[in-house]
Amino acid sequence: MKKTILLGVTIFFASISFAWNAGDGGKTNTLEIHGKGSANSNFLFNNNISNAGNIQDYAAGWGFNYGVGVSMYFGNIGFGVEGLVGNHRGAYAGSLDLVDSVGTVTGTKEYSSNVNLKVTQIPVFFKMKSEVGGYFEIGPQYNIISEAKYHFTTDGFQSDSIMTTSYAKSYISAVLGLGFKVPLGKTNFSILAGLRLQYSLTDLKGVDALGREFVNTLVYDKAQSTSAASGGLLLGVVYTIGDKKKDK
Repeated sequence: MKKTILLGVTIFFASISFAWNAGDGGKTNTLEIHGKGSANSNFLFNNNISNAGNIQDYAAGWGFNYGVGVSMYFGNIGFGVEGLVGNHRGAYAGSLDLVDSVGTVTGTKEYSSNVNLKVTQIPVFFKMKSEVGGYFEIGPQYNIISEAKYHFTTDGFQSDSIMTTSYAKSYISAVLGLGFKVPLGKTNFSILAGLRLQYSLTDLKGVDALGREFVNTLVYDKAQSTSAASGGLLLGVVYTIGDKKKDK
């Protein structure tokens, strides 16, 4: 799989080099080099959790990612690829019944938990930009999960478990973004700010809010699929090559 990714990136850069040297007539070709990072609100959705009532519920999870990217525009239409590293944290909360020795419920105990996924993300975008600096991007993203860490907290007690083998090694997601660039004077540098939304298209598998695998038939009659969703604010710096407006 790593060889496939490397081959795809190599082909992409080779295509950029060919297009850059060939030109496109009257259009302005521009090459953008990006450095960027984002803070995201994350969720891991699964119907086994959604149908569990007060025992399991969703909470706000937060994550980040950062990395570099390159985009090639032919006029106002372009394509881009990025390499990002970071995490995706799905958070949960709920209440557990306290039962005495004869099976009588004597109270409840609140808890919180989360699953922190370390991910490497490789999005490939179709992009559009406006003359005033706005942009729109959409495309697929390949996500590699290198670690999954489960954390549980209740009444001062905490525990951590590595659950990497319970999750898929990778998944595909759809990404939608929009934002704007602000030039820094007459230089080729710009500040980028935007919003990016992501939703997975394949099953991440994994564990529930109590750390039990969804494939555990003693807990669930049928394992439902797990979906990753996130939305976040993105900031970055862009260096543009080939903008005729700045060459004058």
